[in-house]
Amino acid sequence: MTYSNSFRVFDRIKRVIFVCVLLAAIDNNNSNNSSYPVTDFAYDNDSPQIKFDVFVSFRGTDIRQDFLSHLIEAFSQRHINAFVDNKVVRGDGMSEALIRAIEGSSISLIIFSQDYASSHWCLSELVKIVECRKKNGQIVLPVFYKVDPAHVRHQKGTYEHAFAKHQIRYSLTTMQIWRTALTEAANLAGFHSSTFRYAVEVMLFHQLFGMCLILTPFLWHRDEAEFIKEIVKCVLSRLNQVQQGKSKGLVGVGKRIAHVESLLQSEEPDVRIMGIWGMGGIGKTTIAQEVYDKLCFEYEGCCFLANIREESGRLGIISLKKKLFSTLLGGEDLKIDTPNGLPQYIERRLRRMKVLIILDDVNDSDQLEVLAGTHDWFGSGSRIIITTRDKQVLAREFASIYEVEALNFDESLRLFNLNAFKQNHLESEYHELSKKVVNYAKGIPLVLKVLGHLLHGKDKETWESQLERLKKVQNKKVHDIIKLSYNDLDRDEKKIFLDIACFFDGLNLKVKHMNFLLKDHDYSVVAGLERLKDKALISVSQENGVSMHNIIQETAWQIAREESIENPRSQIRLLDPEDIYHGDEAIRSIVINLSRIKQLQLNPQVFARMSKLHFLDFYSKGSCSCLGDQGGLYLPQGLESLSNELRYLRWTHYPLESLPSKFSAENLVELNLPNSRLKKLWQEAPDLVNLRVLILHSSTRLKELPNLSKATNLKVIDLRFCVRLTSVHSSIFSLRNIEKLYLGGCLSLRSLRSNVHLDSLRYLSLYGCMSLKDFSVTSKNMVKLNLELTGIKQLPSSFGLQSNLQKLRLAYTYIDHLPTSIKHLTRLRHLDLRYCRELLTLPELPASLETLDARGCISLETVTFPSTAGEQLKENKKRVAFWNCLKLDEPSLTAIELNAQINMMKFAHQHFSLFGDAQSTYVYPGSKVPEWLVHKTTDDDFVIIDLSSVLSPHSSHIGFIFGFVVPEVPFGGSALEFKISTSGEGSHINVYMDRPRHRITSDHVYLMYDQACSRYLNGLAKHEPRLKIKVALASRTLTSKYVPLKLRAFGISAINTTDFLSFVQKVKFGDNVSNNSESRSAKNFEERISLKERKDH
Repeated sequence: MTYSNSFRVFDRIKRVIFVCVLLAAIDNNNSNNSSYPVTDFAYDNDSPQIKFDVFVSFRGTDIRQDFLSHLIEAFSQRHINAFVDNKVVRGDGMSEALIRAIEGSSISLIIFSQDYASSHWCLSELVKIVECRKKNGQIVLPVFYKVDPAHVRHQKGTYEHAFAKHQIRYSLTTMQIWRTALTEAANLAGFHSSTFRYAVEVMLFHQLFGMCLILTPFLWHRDEAEFIKEIVKCVLSRLNQVQQGKSKGLVGVGKRIAHVESLLQSEEPDVRIMGIWGMGGIGKTTIAQEVYDKLCFEYEGCCFLANIREESGRLGIISLKKKLFSTLLGGEDLKIDTPNGLPQYIERRLRRMKVLIILDDVNDSDQLEVLAGTHDWFGSGSRIIITTRDKQVLAREFASIYEVEALNFDESLRLFNLNAFKQNHLESEYHELSKKVVNYAKGIPLVLKVLGHLLHGKDKETWESQLERLKKVQNKKVHDIIKLSYNDLDRDEKKIFLDIACFFDGLNLKVKHMNFLLKDHDYSVVAGLERLKDKALISVSQENGVSMHNIIQETAWQIAREESIENPRSQIRLLDPEDIYHGDEAIRSIVINLSRIKQLQLNPQVFARMSKLHFLDFYSKGSCSCLGDQGGLYLPQGLESLSNELRYLRWTHYPLESLPSKFSAENLVELNLPNSRLKKLWQEAPDLVNLRVLILHSSTRLKELPNLSKATNLKVIDLRFCVRLTSVHSSIFSLRNIEKLYLGGCLSLRSLRSNVHLDSLRYLSLYGCMSLKDFSVTSKNMVKLNLELTGIKQLPSSFGLQSNLQKLRLAYTYIDHLPTSIKHLTRLRHLDLRYCRELLTLPELPASLETLDARGCISLETVTFPSTAGEQLKENKKRVAFWNCLKLDEPSLTAIELNAQINMMKFAHQHFSLFGDAQSTYVYPGSKVPEWLVHKTTDDDFVIIDLSSVLSPHSSHIGFIFGFVVPEVPFGGSALEFKISTSGEGSHINVYMDRPRHRITSDHVYLMYDQACSRYLNGLAKHEPRLKIKVALASRTLTSKYVPLKLRAFGISAINTTDFLSFVQKVKFGDNVSNNSESRSAKNFEERISLKERKDH
């Protein structure tokens, strides 16, 4: 630097210092008189509901006297009603006033400064703000004031130092909630002060002379004024959009907009494309328009290209392309005459621009190729949003796809009211009618608006008339919109669509099963279903169940009627019972609800001409087992034939004793004849090679099954409550694909045996087969086996080979012992032995077991556990019940107590988290609180726990294990209520636990770890480590009344991670089991170990 330049810089610095000193003196005289010209920000909790334009979240020590004061003044000048927390009294948590202020603000402005994260109040505010954004779609604008957004986002720099201090006082859960909120907020589009220059002369002075100079609140550079000006401009723009949204009568849009915005965000300055996808009328365009209005000002070029499906057909895609890029470049008349690429001079300009483009109602991926091209066309940070009904349009590499969900009931009712009554609330006399409309619309905004306008100003009689009409004829506007998606399908896809709408919807069939029912030689059903899903015409659940919205279904019914009228030779799908008399070969499906007809009498040849009938469904809603006596479908002269093309046959209350002999059933995939009068299916079973499901439940006259050996693909057999069935044909056990066999309620069934160890059978239920005494069926892949309420006395010798078995139900059987091989069932999780009155011993069970219910096993004497406590640490028991097992010997009770301690301690350690409602219980006969529970009642009805030694900075979560001695209860009931309270607190927590439905015949020890209860006590312990705990007991009777009981005694142990790990080490090394806070239980551990080992030997 030259001497003259140095002199000029030094001269400027002297002037700056002089001004600073002068203004500092002025500031000292005025520091006590400053005030912000905005709303008075202190108000009491009794104030009526408030509403602010902006809630400002800030750290006062950083910015109050300079940046914030100028920002608030600017808000005041523009009549922006801002809430700034200057006078709300701070406590340990957020005040109700502050919460109401956040919830009652249209916008939350978060000023992230260097010291923001040091305040737990600021972080709590931030969490609430993020919650309101997600829940209510509140607008959130972050301002990064002299702080790097990356430091906020990743908690670096001063934010990292702040969190290091917080971790001493706050839990890891709370810290993670704060971190997540910071990351989410910092990822939002906002303002960064680094883009503006601050006090250049002062910084230069510091660099030259190493001196620190502090600017007073009144010295702020013009560039900071520009910064505040931009913030105010943005706030005004957003407030204007909020008001426009209200004036449009939009309902439920806010949270959907917030979701779309979150998908548009990215830390990388890339070009991002996203799709808004859903069925016609669901609100895709509305959401896109609101997002466009909200974000447009942030971009250098914007264009909303509406209704591309229709406009491209009317004007051509080249015309739309020209319109799009002319708009982006400021309305220039561009010359674009090719669908491929762009002229180089346009590309060069676009690459320097950050643009926002909405392409509305795109129905062809070629349209997207022409209009959006490649990412290289646009500048970094650009965003392109496509709305479409066809998910395949979005098959390119998109960052994200947002599926628009239907409105919930409350949102639907509000939207309907706005259109029907021009107000948010409905008139009381129309309440029930309005609910019927909302239920009909199923959350589709278009339907709600159309019906609202249709019924506006009409009397009740007109409403009722229109609702009746809707049941028969759909509104034309809604029909036409949905039909657009149908017209885009090819011939085979249309066939699948109409089959689902006119026959399969409501059956909740899986995709795989539908594939077998609909498959044809010349097209792929799975591909067709995927296409319908992409067009939002069907839904596929996580379990792969196929369903269709009722509005879409009504459109499909109308299309089917129209097509059958226009082309009588087209395939017909019958929905009206009267049409069955006029059936011909064109009929593809018939669906009739028998409960809606009084009488339908058919002749024997009714199906003779229906050679192309694929699907037949005579069903009945409800449980009318005597339909034949009350009216319904009759075949007085029998039935000669059914179509050999049938794939699906359901006939509730089938009135004949067998199926027609001429019915080959070679194409049948599902045969469903519940509550039938069948005595036998066929005189001679046909070739059933395609049959996968056979349902004959509640066919009370059925005595036998045919030979099913040819049904090689059969997977499911349901014969429940076939009460006269005495045996099952042995051919069933030769079927290599059988997975489910349901025989529950077959009261006459005496034997079920297989000579081979099966491979495929996964679910077998014999529940309630009380005559069954001979049982020997095992399967390598058995998952659930239900033998409850059978007459069996023992299990097969090969029972232990079922290594995949997870649930075994043996309740109310005559079993006197379990095979020792049961311990090899390493996936068994649930074992039900309730009221096995003959059971004498219980062998060692697998470590995988989670629930063991042995209540009412009145003969049970011995229970065996793994030989070492270390082996028991591998167990995962959550619920164990030995209610009323009063014959248990002393070694078994000692072993049970040890096993309970190990499993309860382990479960508590696994569920220290402050979230969740997990519960573990262990109950057995006894009159003493276990010794290992540290704090016990003596003569008093309370215990006092001092948690000072358990609480530590590194282990803030404590688990509380309770042990109650429950008295004899001479009456039946459904649950026990434990009311747990502490002195000095008006609050309490009720914990509800299981009990026998019959009486409790003696005192029992009831151990419990309840996550909600531990969370409650943790909250109290943070403020007062010394707790006085009381417990009151009541039993809920079978009539749901609560009867108070006198608790014999109770005890508590409080443990943390350190305690548990110490306990584990001592168990593994055979040492006394205790932890730092449980030394009094140590002396009993070795005695229990040795007693148990003597018992095992």
